[in-house]
Amino acid sequence: MGTSESAPLIRACWLSWLAVETADQAAVVKALGLTEVRETAWTDGVELIDEVAHDEEKPFPTVIITPSVQGWTLVFGRYFGLPHLSQTAHVTDLCRKLSAHFGKAQLFFHSEQNDGEAWLIAEHGRILRRWISEYPELALGEPFGIERRLLDAYGITGKPEDLDPDSDLAGEWAAAWGECWATTVAEESSIDPTAAAADTSSHSKMLVAAAPPFE
Repeated sequence: MGTSESAPLIRACWLSWLAVETADQAAVVKALGLTEVRETAWTDGVELIDEVAHDEEKPFPTVIITPSVQGWTLVFGRYFGLPHLSQTAHVTDLCRKLSAHFGKAQLFFHSEQNDGEAWLIAEHGRILRRWISEYPELALGEPFGIERRLLDAYGITGKPEDLDPDSDLAGEWAAAWGECWATTVAEESSIDPTAAAADTSSHSKMLVAAAPPFE
């Protein structure tokens, strides 16, 4: 998709998002139980995503929903932050349920401040992989795709969560997570929002909404 001044790319120091494989924005809003829904321009939505990322409240209830981007609907907000331990179990189960309904659902956390990376890939009600760099003990499933290829390149034949944390291999991987960032995994598995612009031929807008409290 092309870029333009009217459709800036999504960037934030700390970016948490959900990706659902559907072009039906309204269906995602309904499935998430979002309320207080209002429209906003793409440019304003991008600015709000960054503001939400810097808010110190946890969990911050505001979420921003994109129109379809290459067949995926993306939802941004600290609400979906896998590394926030008070939220990890909730958003993991939420993503699993969404994947059972829509086929594929994924969660990502990317830090431009080198604070960590996280992703969760779910398909048809099953979690294929969860990795949270700050909490390797919470990993689920087996590395695959770009994660597996980069682990192999580092000489790590098993899973990073099984490494001796004091070993040289663990240190080399943790230094930059093998350049295996959430955006890298997202680009292969769904959409990298920092590189995919809005479809400027579409008049669809972003939505701003309030997420329900954790159960």
